[in-house]
Amino acid sequence: MPPRDLTTRLRPFLDAGLMTHVPTPFQIRQGELVMFPYVISSEATDESRYTRTLFGHPLARQLIILAMVGRDHLDPGCSLGARFESIATHLLATYHLGMPVFDLQLLHTHPGGLPRLRAVITDHLARSSPTAQRRARWIGRILQDPDGYHRLFLGEDGYIARAERLDYPAPDAAGSGLPPEFFSLAGFLEHCATTYPRTVAEIGWRHLPGHLARLAGRHRREGRFIGLGVARAALPRPAGDATQP
Repeated sequence: MPPRDLTTRLRPFLDAGLMTHVPTPFQIRQGELVMFPYVISSEATDESRYTRTLFGHPLARQLIILAMVGRDHLDPGCSLGARFESIATHLLATYHLGMPVFDLQLLHTHPGGLPRLRAVITDHLARSSPTAQRRARWIGRILQDPDGYHRLFLGEDGYIARAERLDYPAPDAAGSGLPPEFFSLAGFLEHCATTYPRTVAEIGWRHLPGHLARLAGRHRREGRFIGLGVARAALPRPAGDATQP
């Protein structure tokens, strides 16, 4: 994505002071390489929310989510190129630990993204369209009490209204197991812009393989593991989260 277009998309966060720099595409790719093992691990979700469901196992549910979301589900990066519909469906089918700040900020960069998400969730809860009815049947097979989770997005103090006000929790308050630089889109892009070389020329082609290998190995060096299907230890739930494990 050209930097000018990215600056336009990120304008709400730049104007609010959540970001002060816009990264280059190469900086984003480096950050995505580091982030990828974290976001596919059990640190990014609450596995207890998928137990006792028909297709709650990670491998089974990922196939179902892939069928609903489409090829955008295979994007290993920050999903700036993903369609609105893909991100909205991902939010409906995936239980996040606390407020899903990253995905809500992604939708904020789409025209009318947050109001459109409100309409999608309202339709989904009401089962007022064939698409909502079909999607609800499948989500109910992978996620416990999905309607209780989806209601957290609505209302004056729901996730969507808070995102519209740019009222985001700190990573530790949200119960996130991710490093803070991967908790939000704005924080991730700011981290990329202020941490990684802007161009390959700054590294040199000869040193590029070793540089990328060091980036990809951060997750392992921190002693973390992917742990798909392993339930995290119970964490304090954010205020207003009334759903039951």
